[in-house]
Amino acid sequence: MRLLLDEHISPILIRALAEMGLFAQPVPHVGLAGATDKAVWTYAIANDFVVVTANARHFLTLAQIDVHPGLIILRESGLTRDEQWERLEPVVRFVAAAGNRDFLLNKIIEVTAPGEFLVREIKP
Repeated sequence: MRLLLDEHISPILIRALAEMGLFAQPVPHVGLAGATDKAVWTYAIANDFVVVTANARHFLTLAQIDVHPGLIILRESGLTRDEQWERLEPVVRFVAAAGNRDFLLNKIIEVTAPGEFLVREIKP
């Protein structure tokens, strides 16, 4: 699983994700600082990244396509980086435990609180 952290997600989480053996990039580091959500989504699909975002409205609409690598949405806004990690880390562990590299294919994980998340498949 490769993660692309949207601009509202702290880039500091990259280190913690790397310590878990995951490759992650923040949007600004791939040249998309200030880019539209559509541009971020297009980049993620072209480069096989799961997007991690707090922007549910736009990305849920963009996810209505035949095939996408996955989407993780933090449903709470204004979280500190520690709070973001408290929500993201259990999700990452859950996906890794599935043992399937394509587990998130066409799926969305909506995170509502630490350790509380819902996995659902999105079909166009």
